Amino acid sequence: MSRRLLVSAVVIAVLVAHLDQASSLLSAGCNTSTSSHRRTASPLIRLHATSKETDLTSLRKLLTQATSIHDKNLASTPPLAQISSRLHDLETESSDPTFWDSSNSARNDVVTKDIARYSRLKLEMELWDQLRNDATEALDLLEEFHTSNEEDDEEMVALTQEECQSSAEQLLQLSQKYELSTLLSGPYDDSPCRLLLTAGAGGTEACDWVNMLYRMYSRHASYMDYTVKVVDESAGDVVGYKSVELLIDGPQAYGWFKGEKGAHRLVRLSPFNANNKRQTTFAGVDVVPVLDEEDIKMVDIPEKELEITTMRSGGKGGQNVNKVETGVRIKHIPSGLAVKCTEERSQLMNKQIAMNRLKAQLLAIAQEQRLQDINAIRGDVVEASWGAQIRNYVMQPYKMVKDGRSEWETSDVDGVLDGGAALEEFVGAWLRWMRAKEEKEREELETAGY
Repeated sequence: MSRRLLVSAVVIAVLVAHLDQASSLLSAGCNTSTSSHRRTASPLIRLHATSKETDLTSLRKLLTQATSIHDKNLASTPPLAQISSRLHDLETESSDPTFWDSSNSARNDVVTKDIARYSRLKLEMELWDQLRNDATEALDLLEEFHTSNEEDDEEMVALTQEECQSSAEQLLQLSQKYELSTLLSGPYDDSPCRLLLTAGAGGTEACDWVNMLYRMYSRHASYMDYTVKVVDESAGDVVGYKSVELLIDGPQAYGWFKGEKGAHRLVRLSPFNANNKRQTTFAGVDVVPVLDEEDIKMVDIPEKELEITTMRSGGKGGQNVNKVETGVRIKHIPSGLAVKCTEERSQLMNKQIAMNRLKAQLLAIAQEQRLQDINAIRGDVVEASWGAQIRNYVMQPYKMVKDGRSEWETSDVDGVLDGGAALEEFVGAWLRWMRAKEEKEREELETAGY
């Protein structure tokens, strides 16, 4: 392709990209929560005559970083041709009229999920290739502009550079996101999850802290394109909540949020302190997968290990829930775990839901602790108090959020509490830290001869 034709192609590609972006913004109502607009674009690296080499070096580094992660992802992913072939086989199977018979319902669910997963992966891989090719071609053209003795059109150079930087940044962001998704390979990571936020030490301040965490996780779930539903809540005496239970659904929801389990510590000038003194408060976050009957049917808990109590549910539902004890609370005595259900109007149904939740929680903890039997679980209750915190949110006398496990930190406290990209970085850092920790433990076992 001649240089003039290549320049024309790049200009047309940039113009089409701008038109597509404008069209998508209009059709989506300028919704900035979608994945393509989650991050603010970096300032454009302008190519000036006196600093062309420096600017080209920056673009080379950006593209090298993006392609490095892209290559790593491709190495851990089946080839595109294999994915396309597998997808074709699944679609052929599902097109059989007898496939949707009620007797084949279990297979229906598996095939439907696999078709959605492979279709999504195929589209992602095709987009990666397109972005990489666009960025590489634009960078090659910029190199040609730089080495040429001809006088270049400044507008043409700027458009070419914008194409290179935009494609490389998108490739980097998508590759980083996919890299994190490969870390979510646990047996229950693809399940929906329940987040239980509970006020700890701190009184009224702790109830307000639960409200702040409720807002943070709700916004983060929306940012990640998950759905959020409030299952249960208990209002504080003055403000906020004593506890809030959220149901979060979406691809790999439990895998994404499971690292948030633990005590979260807040330090700030309390608005509830008459002397405006700095105060420390805590809230507990528990994360439990929502599992199917098929996953928990093998779990058997002896009756003697359970403590079952009933209560009035309250709220909407008439006299049945306000005067009859339809709510159920089940405590697993050996571990101290307790679950409550007040969703249904029937005590029997609430008991069944609570039992399923308890079994799911025990299974998740057994998997976390790498135990073969749930009977080995002892005392895994989240303690929202001093010394047990996994993350600190300091607003006074300085601003800092720091995770005590991964050591990741930032001064953007507001960004983290807003539940956007800043919190995504903390989750990603924890996932990478967990992978490194597991690899180290595996190496130690191999060295010891196990």
